[in-house]
Amino acid sequence: HGIESAILRYRVLPAGGIDDAMDDLQAAAEHLRKTREGPVAAIGFSAGGHLVASLGLRAGAAGASQPLDCQLLIYPGLVIHRTDWFWNTLDDWGRPTGAIPEKAEALLAQNAPMLGGEGFGAPPSFVCAASDDTDCPCEMHTDPYVAALRARRIPVTYVRRKFGGHGFGLTGGWTGACLAY
Repeated sequence: HGIESAILRYRVLPAGGIDDAMDDLQAAAEHLRKTREGPVAAIGFSAGGHLVASLGLRAGAAGASQPLDCQLLIYPGLVIHRTDWFWNTLDDWGRPTGAIPEKAEALLAQNAPMLGGEGFGAPPSFVCAASDDTDCPCEMHTDPYVAALRARRIPVTYVRRKFGGHGFGLTGGWTGACLAY
């Protein structure tokens, strides 16, 4: 379709955390702005969608301009509630150990900025999710985030229907709506 693209290899657990991954994404966006013409967008699938959305939140919290001109979040695994307890219960390979501290209930009750609270920020967004996704249910991941985008009047196109669960890739007919966006 004439869209120039690049693939980002970013640091993941156990070599790096979310801040390292956001640094890698931001550096890539800055590099593309310097070396290519046109807008810079990022597309993230599943956990990659959380990474892309987190970069917008970091810019919003800092009061900085958005590093991306738009974001494309495809069946994103958006961590909507605070999960400090989760990241502290991983083994050396980044796998959950199953140990949940006593404070987990209180931490989960706190709304994260991803729900539109103080520091919320995002560029114009295209979000696509499967209503039959049992790994990242829309009600817990995409619906609250899209509601926050709309409440902040950030342009968003939301495609939500049965795609066959999590990980549907480029199938299901959503790519046409994305190209039109």
